Amino acid sequence: MTDIDYKNIREKITPQRFGRHFLTASSLPSTNTGIKKYLKNEHELPLILTAEEQTGGKGRMQRSWHSPSGKGIWISTAFPAVDSTANFGHYNFMCSLVISSAIEEITGIKADLKWPNDILIGGKKICGILSESISCADGKYIIISGMGLNVNIKKTEFPAEIRNLATSLLIETGKNIDRQKLLLEIISNLNEYYDLWQNKGIEPIYFQWISQCTTLGKSVEIKTEKQYISGVAINVNKDGSLLLEEKTGKTHRIYAGDLEYIIN
Repeated sequence: MTDIDYKNIREKITPQRFGRHFLTASSLPSTNTGIKKYLKNEHELPLILTAEEQTGGKGRMQRSWHSPSGKGIWISTAFPAVDSTANFGHYNFMCSLVISSAIEEITGIKADLKWPNDILIGGKKICGILSESISCADGKYIIISGMGLNVNIKKTEFPAEIRNLATSLLIETGKNIDRQKLLLEIISNLNEYYDLWQNKGIEPIYFQWISQCTTLGKSVEIKTEKQYISGVAINVNKDGSLLLEEKTGKTHRIYAGDLEYIIN
């Protein structure tokens, strides 16, 4: 039996912009794929979908995401439709702050942000974000951001290959976390940060994200679709692109890639 009373959550969030259209499932391959099926029926936006379990959760580069039942927050949001100038980086900035602020509010732990879309505690990954888009008949796009937050997973419950790379709020605090309270905080933050973005532009969100980003100044290796590049991460621009400087002094502007820190 789940520790989340979804009926109670729905009653509390219905008056909010992100909350009017709130769907839940006991098990899905992934919340991103699940929400896409609802959108085919022209469901009203914004739309939130959560699942107790993901059987085929995915992160960047099609990596699997361990999503056991009742142990995390597995949630996707379909945002209001936008034109082709929409920037994935902005959604990653905002969703990173939505999750990291909820973690701090519920546990008191201040999480670190890693470009482009990871949330870390003590250097270990606690949450990943995957933003995708689908095209609409009118030429607009709907951005979907999936967020997978490890909550009450014991270290021994992680697959062996990621056991020393991943963490959870249970591991970090030593106690089980109230997932209902955490989910309510996340939805509240979605409303707060989205309103801030719409009213003030991306700048306040960007500068808060930069203040929590631990990527800058580090030696990194990035795998893109075409190549590996190594160097120093010198900046993240407001559009979400990373500036990387090679030893030769050549600078690259990278919009997407799989980043790893190089331990010297």
